[in-house]
Amino acid sequence: MVQSVAQVRERVRAMAAAGPFTRVGLHPTPARARWTHDPDAGGCQVRASRGGDDPLRLLDEVRSGPDRPLRVVLGDEHIAIDFDHGLGDAALLNVVVAVILGSTDPHDRRTWRRFGHRTPPLALASAAVCADPRRVVALARLLRRTPTEPGGVRTTGEAASIPGGSGTVGGVDAATGRRPRATLAHVPAATVAEVRAARDRDRPGVGMYALTTVALVDALVEAGVDLHPTITAPFDARVYLPRSRNTLANFSAGLAFPVPPGSDPDELQRALTASARMGRPIANLAITSVKTLASSRRTADPPPAALTDVPVPLLHSSVGTVPGRDHRWTWLADERARVFSVADPPTPQGLTVTTALVGGGMSVAAAHFDDAVSSAAVADALAALPDRLRALVALT
Repeated sequence: MVQSVAQVRERVRAMAAAGPFTRVGLHPTPARARWTHDPDAGGCQVRASRGGDDPLRLLDEVRSGPDRPLRVVLGDEHIAIDFDHGLGDAALLNVVVAVILGSTDPHDRRTWRRFGHRTPPLALASAAVCADPRRVVALARLLRRTPTEPGGVRTTGEAASIPGGSGTVGGVDAATGRRPRATLAHVPAATVAEVRAARDRDRPGVGMYALTTVALVDALVEAGVDLHPTITAPFDARVYLPRSRNTLANFSAGLAFPVPPGSDPDELQRALTASARMGRPIANLAITSVKTLASSRRTADPPPAALTDVPVPLLHSSVGTVPGRDHRWTWLADERARVFSVADPPTPQGLTVTTALVGGGMSVAAAHFDDAVSSAAVADALAALPDRLRALVALT
């Protein structure tokens, strides 16, 4: 076992005791607009696996447990982590794993120095964006003509990921009590390296996210999925915070971009870059926050039922390179490293694909409800993803 259950429980408790800004020990109210903090991390669950160390079995095990804000299942060489996306996203993921493995001391106040501050992160980031009048003008123009994201403008969060194993955001369709189906794949490190080299030669400046998004759309459509022509791309808004400040809360903004089949990755990259430069993610977060506060004061609408024969909205999220930049923990073996980050679709009709760069390769996890999206089609699309990536950089 990577760590003992008692050790991990104590580390999780110490993280919660450091303060609500660690997100551990937070419990949502029924309206999901406010949180209560339990410094003893009550309600969080840490236990050993009942079924061995297979990553896919751990994934099923952590998802089938009781609904808790944070769940951890320990295997021999793998860890499965499940947390509510409202608690945080990829930044929290890296810190939680570092704490669980003992490479970050949750008792040390210096560990939390960047996170415990009084000014809300959204206020800090908004001030940075609004300090440049050119950004304000560009945003005002864009907001007048930007289409609504599939399923509505919303903030998105990332699932927990694990060293060498699998992870998930546990969630159910509120209308039926069902959990979404997860489909997993992995692009080998050799293929990723080959695509990167060809990208650097033929498409300089285009990121792997843009390439992968276009490749996913093409693969899904070819497999028979009727995709909405507009995809949602989550942006990490921490880039607008001062370097001395950070947050472990969910701080991502979902932005809409037209990506029909056969799109040019260069055009998508230009749109992504322009949105980031003008501060569009912060505007989205501010609008979403206002809408959330307003909706929490109204009676909640009944959850939507799954529809058929409608275009499927795709949300492609990337948790980036795992572990993060500080590399506080490492893999036992890069060639066996996997990060399956299963983020539940925002709507019963949706399809969420989450990618992670790990050990030089790319782990891919899709989540969907099988009465809205064909599981066989999604599996075929993920299997075809390496060839689609190669085709975009003229390797096939």
